[in-house]
Amino acid sequence: MSRSSIKEVIKNVQQRIDDYRDRNARITNEITMLSLNATIEAARAGEAGRGFAVVATEVKHLAGQATEASRELGAIGEETSELERQFTEKECDRLSEMAQTLVQLIVRNLFERTADVRWWATDEALVHGLKSLARPALHHASERLGLINRFYSIYLNLVLVGVDGTILACSQPSKFPRIVGADGSKLPWFQKAMATMRGDEYVVDNIYYDPLHEGKLVAVYAAAVRKEGRIDGEVIGVLGVVFDWEHQSQTIVQKEALISEEAWKRTRVMLLDKGLRIIAASDNQEILQPFMLNHQGRQRGFYVNSGHEVVAYAKTIGYQEYDGLGWYGVIVRKNR
Repeated sequence: MSRSSIKEVIKNVQQRIDDYRDRNARITNEITMLSLNATIEAARAGEAGRGFAVVATEVKHLAGQATEASRELGAIGEETSELERQFTEKECDRLSEMAQTLVQLIVRNLFERTADVRWWATDEALVHGLKSLARPALHHASERLGLINRFYSIYLNLVLVGVDGTILACSQPSKFPRIVGADGSKLPWFQKAMATMRGDEYVVDNIYYDPLHEGKLVAVYAAAVRKEGRIDGEVIGVLGVVFDWEHQSQTIVQKEALISEEAWKRTRVMLLDKGLRIIAASDNQEILQPFMLNHQGRQRGFYVNSGHEVVAYAKTIGYQEYDGLGWYGVIVRKNR
């Protein structure tokens, strides 16, 4: 039996108990009135009504038993209500655990991106291309990026940028023909990467719609390319790896959540960034719009919002040295 079926059974039992209590209360009242009337009539009849008085007393006794039965039904009803409350709380806690699992899945995936960009930024072909700036060297760098991208299809593009912000090479020049030669100097990830102090540092930009990549939703990780590939070498450019965020994140919020077909009809799964913007949603609606998450500073939990929906959430705990950027997994479920 599914969780939703168990909850329905509990609700049905509670409803039946309430119905029985109401009916029993009405019967008790009627018996009590009957007993009272019988007692009055017996008193009027005097000696002739003595037997009738005995019956009235027994009826009164039955009314007392009915009242006690009603109290017992009330106690059972309270126990059933407590069982339903505990079940609901356990189910909500399960949803917050699921939210934690989902956000950790994407965070672990993105941790690997931080390793990719730092490793590839030391590639000899990229270092030589930025040092030389000659067309053959940059062509070779582009070919090298294309080869890497072929084996890492989660990326839309790999972009090599000169110190002045000009995009000099990329892995997908035929797919994005206007990329090479474009000005990337104002891109936040480029500026942050240029300001890094060591070759083992990386930067990551907020999720955004990228006009350079046909308006696709992307996450960009970047690292400075340094002279001779040395960790303390002079910065000679920047490598940006453009992660296909929409496709990868939709896989997490739509396919990784263990939710029944029936429950999906009233459930929404989301990922939020540190600023509580929706960066992925199972219905793919309101992307990059703010979400009013009432987390009250807690890492994980649940609450019922003004629309009587359960909101379960969990903040990432990061993965290894990657802090997870303060992202949240959120599951919103409507009541039946």
